[in-house]
Amino acid sequence: MTSSEVRALAQTCARALNRRAIPELESAAKQILQIDRNYADAWFFLSIAAIERKKQQVAVELIDNAIRLNPKHTEYVAHKARLHAMAGQREDAVAAADYGLSLKPDSPVVLDTLGVVYSRFDLHEKARDVLRRSVKVAPDNAQFQFNLASVEQFLGNASTAEQYYKGAIQLKPDFFRAHWALSELAKNNEVPGGVETLEQQWARADLSAEDRLYLGHTISREKEKSGDYEAAFNYLDQGKAGTRARLGYDLAADRELFQSLKERFSEASRRSDLGDHCIFVLGMPRSGTTLVDRILSSHSKIVSMGEVQDLPRAVKQVSGSKTPVMLDAAMVKDSARFNFSEIGRQYLYNVGGRVDLTGYSLDKMPLNFLYVGYILNALPGARVICLRRNPMDTIVSNFRQLFAVNFSYYNYHYDLRTTAEYYCLFDDLMSHWRSVFTEAFFEVDYEKLVQSPESEVRALCQQVGVDFEEACLEFYKSDTAVSTASAMQVRQPLYQSAVNRWRRFGEALRPAMDVLEANQISWKAS
Repeated sequence: MTSSEVRALAQTCARALNRRAIPELESAAKQILQIDRNYADAWFFLSIAAIERKKQQVAVELIDNAIRLNPKHTEYVAHKARLHAMAGQREDAVAAADYGLSLKPDSPVVLDTLGVVYSRFDLHEKARDVLRRSVKVAPDNAQFQFNLASVEQFLGNASTAEQYYKGAIQLKPDFFRAHWALSELAKNNEVPGGVETLEQQWARADLSAEDRLYLGHTISREKEKSGDYEAAFNYLDQGKAGTRARLGYDLAADRELFQSLKERFSEASRRSDLGDHCIFVLGMPRSGTTLVDRILSSHSKIVSMGEVQDLPRAVKQVSGSKTPVMLDAAMVKDSARFNFSEIGRQYLYNVGGRVDLTGYSLDKMPLNFLYVGYILNALPGARVICLRRNPMDTIVSNFRQLFAVNFSYYNYHYDLRTTAEYYCLFDDLMSHWRSVFTEAFFEVDYEKLVQSPESEVRALCQQVGVDFEEACLEFYKSDTAVSTASAMQVRQPLYQSAVNRWRRFGEALRPAMDVLEANQISWKAS
């Protein structure tokens, strides 16, 4: 075959990629490599195909082949950074992004990719600088505007974020994710064109499940702002329906996982100094974990790492498990052979360089509540702070939230009943941790915290092992970035308006009430 035939195959790859025709892409790329093993783009195409097939490690190995052949190709390097970011591999992702940036890229796609990688690991100021360059080069790209808006929001710059969200919508009026983000940004924000325009869009028959998900959440928020909670709930439920059907939720698998955790970790670990500078703030999402993270990290001796996946990654690394999920019942049962000290060392290695070990490091990953047994066996000196909030408020707040669609651990929240079922599993597991780890497991009541902040924060500081500082009560004055759904809420003083918010939705919540009653969990008094 001639070079012209190789070029023809490369064009076939490009067309297949545009159509997401992965088998065709793989076939053409492999044909190229049979002719020329040094054709770097073929390795790049195969890497893209591998990640589409959820083969992350294979994808990294393939893109490394391309980079060896052309080490200054910025698109290859950006792709490598993105692959590591998708796997939560902070050090590798940031190193690749830094290298890519050192090559002085001018492609807006490359710049956007690098900016998103930096933001993924809370390097928001660096992300903003890169994303601004992307938007400057390609001002007509709605996605680039959206990504910059998200970073500005994390940095607390609400008016700038609003500007870019609206810019994205102006460029692409049916960019429903941007409409949703804008509606979440502030209570007094009005979506462009008003809710009536969005309701007209809702009537379209050609909306994808993802579009309907974002649009349903957006209209729901706008209905809440006007006090129409019945309509708000209906749009929310209908908006989630398509994604609920597509993703599904395996309640039985979670039941098995939670039960396996209780059986595997039935005795307290022996306390030691290993991990005595580590604080873990965890609990159900939307229960106040970001608030407590903000309060504690306002202390002069505590540095927050944010929502990091270093603990789950350490467990996965030591387990040697090759399954696509971070944790399942089979892995828990297999952990009898684990060396927990090795998990602790791996975790400390993973987070090393990001914290000042003369003080305390705070890991605020809510779903680490699944890992309490691992934490206190691997790091016996650690402190674990678990947030508890009124059950119904927790359930409703989870149902109202739109979590990452590609993170399967949140699949429960597309249905009100399954959200309640999941909460019951959580509640039972926390009772277990409380009974087993009596010294190191400390629960914080969200309602008490917002109603009596000083006494609760003093108790929290005492549990962590630091002296109380007034700055902890003035957490909202901190200008550090926040990368969670509470990014704007924690920039204001404590408020009580979120207590008993569930009451606004009335009988629409009956399925959740029935689940709580069946599990003998009280929620009415708060």
